[in-house]
Amino acid sequence: MSENPAVIDSVFLKNGFRKGAEILIAHRDEINALNVFPVPDGDTGHNMSACVLEACRELDKIKFDSMKTVTEAIKTGTLMGARGNSGVILSQIFSGFCEVVSKENEITIEKFVFGLEKADVVSKSAVMKPVAGTILTLIEDLAKYGKRHIADFSSFQLFLGSLTKRSFQVVEMTREMMPKLKQAGVVDAGAKGLAYIIEGFYRYSLGEEPGKLEQVSQSQEPIVMITPEELKYKYCTEFMLRRYPGVENGFIRGFQENLGEIGDSLVLVNNETLLKGHIHTDHPGQVFEIALKFGELLKVKVDNMKEQHESVVISASVGDDFSGENNETDLITKNNAIAYPNPEIKDFGFVAVSPGKGISRIFKEMNVDQIVSGGQTMNPSTADITKAIEAVVAKNVFVFPNNPNIILAAESASKIIDQSEDKKITVIHTRSVQEGIASLISFVESNDYDANMKNMKMAIEETVSISVTTAVRNSEIGEHSIEFGEYLFFCGKDLKMHGNELKEVILKGLKEVSAGDFEILTLYYGEDISEEEAVKMESSIAELFPELETSLQYGGQLYYPYYISLE
Repeated sequence: MSENPAVIDSVFLKNGFRKGAEILIAHRDEINALNVFPVPDGDTGHNMSACVLEACRELDKIKFDSMKTVTEAIKTGTLMGARGNSGVILSQIFSGFCEVVSKENEITIEKFVFGLEKADVVSKSAVMKPVAGTILTLIEDLAKYGKRHIADFSSFQLFLGSLTKRSFQVVEMTREMMPKLKQAGVVDAGAKGLAYIIEGFYRYSLGEEPGKLEQVSQSQEPIVMITPEELKYKYCTEFMLRRYPGVENGFIRGFQENLGEIGDSLVLVNNETLLKGHIHTDHPGQVFEIALKFGELLKVKVDNMKEQHESVVISASVGDDFSGENNETDLITKNNAIAYPNPEIKDFGFVAVSPGKGISRIFKEMNVDQIVSGGQTMNPSTADITKAIEAVVAKNVFVFPNNPNIILAAESASKIIDQSEDKKITVIHTRSVQEGIASLISFVESNDYDANMKNMKMAIEETVSISVTTAVRNSEIGEHSIEFGEYLFFCGKDLKMHGNELKEVILKGLKEVSAGDFEILTLYYGEDISEEEAVKMESSIAELFPELETSLQYGGQLYYPYYISLE
């Protein structure tokens, strides 16, 4: 820190940010619990934590601490790590702040306040309709508060202490600013998360050094995971990658599940830094694109098994190179790009966010090029969506977020990518899986861009999206008194029915929304519902609404027993 107590330097900004991230992450579960609705979507703590963690990783890469390198790391990291609305808004707050201070060698209290004012402007520009009682309210108040009191503080320690106190006061005020918050008896989660970050800056000014944010690995030994299945695919595909920092063993299990959907004979061997994989598949390119989400590809190999009739076994020692004969060809990678021949450029390509394995299969059958895992409690980051868009080789790429909390991240991803006359990216504002599927059904390959946009917009307007979940706590929604464990029937954002019996709640809810006035009902059953249970539910619906054409699909979504679409 500068010898002048009223000035801070790049080292202070870097370590203050890291301390803020530490305090935020320590309260992640608390922030998750500040959930207006009693549905399992309390992920604000995780989304904001992912945002600052990615920035901390960028800060760790800096060779020399200057204001330019530190602010660039914070801007880039928070944007690429942004998940959900709260993460995207937080990234825009730091984007605005860093824009002001990046050209300074030192930051005065006055310049810090100017940064807060810019943060207020930039973050609001990311939201179509800013609402009082949110994180936006807090950053606006701090900007105004700082401007009023610039001359009152002789040191940053006093200034940051005052900002921290003011932050938590405003957080308490949010309870009264938004009826939903008052009714639920909670404060705004995003605002409280930002308050904890500011507290971290203050605590660093008091002399508290930031701690380590990385989790200690539980094992140094390689972990071997095998999925033995009957060989039925054409290409034997192998790869070796260097794991990105932060890719823990738990993520590798998710990696295994993703690969399991596009092939068999899967073997993964990994330790702390390297991961080697083998799979039989018809789509080697998809394997490598999935792998690039977890690390930098070092070596890849593809054999046509029908021609070579070879079996491949990967050594359990990650220190060994891939063995092979003289006729094997290694594909060289550079900057995470695989050296394949350029595929044919299509007119239209698609990226969709999916909350379940069944939904993913449906999207694949509808020719979606890239599927990003994510949903209500696991919002994908801007970086996840960006990579998916970049992997689509098409003149026009349509992105379907399929969740209101993912739309901002999708929009941010579309702005990151350098769009040109050769590649146009359009985010379709689908707020549910049902809207995403309806949009894709309405798409006609032979139509031009404008005609398809019109069709998809109409399909969204004509689709009624229903979600059924369970209450994670007691709450009040409008005139409804919700008890923990009850089933909740939502039509769009509106709660229509709740109760303790799933079948009764769904049938009464469908009556409430006049399901009989529609022509088609599609039932997507979740991961925790058996096929037998789902068939019985469909039969009960068909019996109650005999004129309604019903169909049943496996969705595989977590936390939501059923998604229902009415058309």
